Amino acid sequence: MAAAPGRPLTVDFEALSYISSLVEAFQAFDSDNDGLVTAPELRGLLASLGLEKPESEVRDMVARPDGDGDGRLSAEEFLDVMNAGELGLGALGEMLQAALPALEAAGGALVGADELAAAVAGGVGGASAEDCAAIVECLDGDGDGAITIEEFRFMADLL
Repeated sequence: MAAAPGRPLTVDFEALSYISSLVEAFQAFDSDNDGLVTAPELRGLLASLGLEKPESEVRDMVARPDGDGDGRLSAEEFLDVMNAGELGLGALGEMLQAALPALEAAGGALVGADELAAAVAGGVGGASAEDCAAIVECLDGDGDGAITIEEFRFMADLL
């Protein structure tokens, strides 16, 4: 449930940054950009994170959360493998989902701290301007101070 109006949003920005880096790594190893990672791609991804795993263990890691049995992991399934759901960012995900219609209605291609703050003005999620700046900073992979609306939607859906 989103935070009530006037109640500050509590966000572990270190956890959000961690999830954002996992998503970036996932996307980097999704060699064919289909939104799915195979066991060999996952093994390379884990190695890049300093987690060397035998091939059989990686196959098991793919098989367990692979809900549709296609032998590939979606970003959401990957975050489950990495126990990201245990980081407690559900309220943030709900706040981002609540802000999405206002951001889409604004028609901008990029979401910066100001745009996010305007979308949550009026108490949607209870995020302060400082929270909005920190959220955008955590999700901003290229450091330009903004993320695309598609990236914003993707992260809102994942959280």
